[in-house]
Amino acid sequence: MTVKEKARLRGFWTHKQTGQHIAVTRVTMYSEVHARKVDSLGHEVGPKEIMLLRDSKEDYVKGMRLFHLRKM
Repeated sequence: MTVKEKARLRGFWTHKQTGQHIAVTRVTMYSEVHARKVDSLGHEVGPKEIMLLRDSKEDYVKGMRLFHLRKM
């Protein structure tokens, strides 16, 4: 994984189904993502979690979107 790819992954992400926000703070060479749950203002809410990249890219989208307010 290149430095540019890692940089794209850092930032705020939103879960597609629940609308829950996370902040990705670190991405390792082995495709592990270190993230924290945050509220809509970006303040940390929960403990640090470590996820695999393939799991997070399927369930999350980049940005602080409000999926839970939309009807699908």
